[in-house]
Amino acid sequence: MAPHSTISHYINESEIPSDHRIQIDKLRKALGPELLEEAWFYNDDFSLLRWLYGWDFKIAEILPRLKQAACTLTALKIGEHYKACEGDMNTYVTNLTPCAEYFPGGLMSFDNDGNAVFLQCISKVHPRSLVKCDRVSELFKLVLVEAGLTYLMLREKEQKSGKKLGLKIIIDMEGFSKDLLYGPTLKTYLSLLKLMQETFPDFARALYVINAPAMMSAVYALVKPVLAKQTQEKITFLPKDYKKLLCDAIGEEYIYEKWGGTLVPHNGKETGTLRMGGITPDHLMYQADKNPFHIKESNLVKLNVPARNKKEVKITVEKPGSTLNWFFVSSNDIEFYIQKDGKDIWPRFRLSTEFVPEWNSIKCENTGEYVLIFDNCYGTIFSKDVKFHAFVN
Repeated sequence: MAPHSTISHYINESEIPSDHRIQIDKLRKALGPELLEEAWFYNDDFSLLRWLYGWDFKIAEILPRLKQAACTLTALKIGEHYKACEGDMNTYVTNLTPCAEYFPGGLMSFDNDGNAVFLQCISKVHPRSLVKCDRVSELFKLVLVEAGLTYLMLREKEQKSGKKLGLKIIIDMEGFSKDLLYGPTLKTYLSLLKLMQETFPDFARALYVINAPAMMSAVYALVKPVLAKQTQEKITFLPKDYKKLLCDAIGEEYIYEKWGGTLVPHNGKETGTLRMGGITPDHLMYQADKNPFHIKESNLVKLNVPARNKKEVKITVEKPGSTLNWFFVSSNDIEFYIQKDGKDIWPRFRLSTEFVPEWNSIKCENTGEYVLIFDNCYGTIFSKDVKFHAFVN
């Protein structure tokens, strides 16, 4: 039996059991002051308790995972995003990329205790058009930044209230169609779900699925393998007449009228500032000739990355303030990240370029060697062909 299985995860600071405090201290010691300073967003009792709860107090398993999650959030510069959003997270996230509004979701409210209430109309996404608009990495950054901002908001509320908080998610599946199971995008979505749980363990407090389709059991069977056991235990499938049950669970004053509550959005729209999805317009579709950063295939260098292996491309930056640029396509999904002195400075994402190539740039504050890494260590049989171009200016 897990050490936390008989107590609530959502307790006041004074209610943390003494044996759990001992484990928090052990985890702090194992992480060390340098890492905790870098991972400031995890450096408090409730955040460390989430990691302990999420991994059944197995500190040896937590260490590499927390280090990697910290690298991801640091590379995303989540602290800078938090300052920039100025409390208006939905608007800020929607403006991160022109395609953001076509990936449904957003913060609806904070309940009486301070828990975040999210809503995602997952069936409103149109995978076949969205996947042709922007880089997969932009979707990953969008979702991770949104989750990170929510996490930091809750962390701030926890510090004021002294109570551990979490995320309550309403997943509305009204209008579900089999297009949502489109293979290439489903694979990306499952990778994203896995990454979210690895970065924010024990963050979701409750998940309510409403308007579930008749084939929900088949859909859930596809998603279940990437869901942590704890996440699975927090899912509630509500019946068609869900509104009263949903309001009883969360509070009608924290739910928009459209979903049975009494909350009225400030902007007058029935869905407030939630992103509601839809078919992505043609003008947002990727066109190579309109992308000034697109590199012709004749200028690309080919790499073959065998299964269980990775390939490194080393770039020397001679002047501080230079910009490192890259562009690549891959024959199948590939994990890509950038390191400087052994630390990730660009987040580690598993990316597909089947519809849109990957490109971006970073400003190099320091001189020295930067390493672009194409990682296929997770592959078991097939190699991946990567064609890339990288330069400094």
